[in-house]
This record gives sequence, structure tokens and C-alpha cells, in this order.
Amino acid sequence: MQDAKIYAINSLSLAVSFTHIEMALKLILLTASIVYTAQRIWINYNEKKNK
Repeated sequence: MQDAKIYAINSLSLAVSFTHIEMALKLILLTASIVYTAQRIWINYNEKKNK
């Protein structure tokens, strides 16, 4: 019974850990997509300006 409690606690902590990792990855992806979009807008603006 003691082993079952330990496994349950470890599983719970692992699930919480993955939840935090998932949130961090979502934040990184959002930031990267905003930077990429801003960069493409800037490049397109400069190309049209130089023509």
C-alpha cells in the first residue's frame, strides 16, 4: 500500500510538472510567432519602400 501512495504522489507531481512545461512552451511559441510576424512585416515594408 505504501508503494501505491508513492506512485500516486510521483504521478501527480509529474503531471503538474508537464502542465507547467506545456504552459512555458505555449508562451515561447506565442512570443516566437509574434517576433516572426513583426519581422516579416518589417522586411515587406522595407522591400516596398525601396522599389
